Amino acid sequence: MKKFDLCKLCVIVFGALLAVQSVIAEPIYHEISYPKGDGPFPAVVLLHTSGGFKTVRGQVRKYASAGYAVYAPDFFKRHGITKSNRFETWTTYRTQIEQELVEIIGLMKVDPKVDPTNLYAVGFSNGGYWASFLAAKQYVNASSSHYGVWSFPQHNGYPADYFDTNSNPVLALHGDLDSIQKPRFVYRQLKKTASKSPKFEQFIFDKAGHSWDCVRCKKDGYDQQVSDKALEMTLSFFEKYRKPH
Repeated sequence: MKKFDLCKLCVIVFGALLAVQSVIAEPIYHEISYPKGDGPFPAVVLLHTSGGFKTVRGQVRKYASAGYAVYAPDFFKRHGITKSNRFETWTTYRTQIEQELVEIIGLMKVDPKVDPTNLYAVGFSNGGYWASFLAAKQYVNASSSHYGVWSFPQHNGYPADYFDTNSNPVLALHGDLDSIQKPRFVYRQLKKTASKSPKFEQFIFDKAGHSWDCVRCKKDGYDQQVSDKALEMTLSFFEKYRKPH
């Protein structure tokens, strides 16, 4: 092969690598909603359940109505995760999803309609795991985990292992009749987390199950009163850690 041809080939290969890198650098799919007004607003990232991205869309209005800019990422789509292989969220793809959610936080920080000093996270079930990660590692001011994942078959110790004495506040909300994230396993993890992080708080709802805010999930524990209370407690928790703008 002529020297000229070799150089030309190198340029083509290098260009292809840049193109691949550009594709990989794209943030994961996400939707953004703002309250009325110009901002900048405090912002919350909403993290969906193992039922997929559709399960978080109903939450957006609640937080936007409370005055938050809302970022809702789909952390399943890129990796082909579904309810049937949901455990791969925390095993096979854990470190990739960590980075992808950190990238979403980066987008929030440079959004002119967002107050970058006041970022929060709320996660539901699967998403509760990731909301805990974001606060434990100080990417957001505070997080709230609603019926979150704290234990799973052959678990690797997370999310409790994310926490240390420097972790930002997390509010873990759980039901004592949760049939999916069962209390006898979850409570041990909550105790472990509390022993590591002085800013960790928990509240156990009496006679509450899983998916308390999902109307279609009556068999899992839909309860409008618990849902309303969980939202109220979350907003109050965030307000407690609001920084002056």
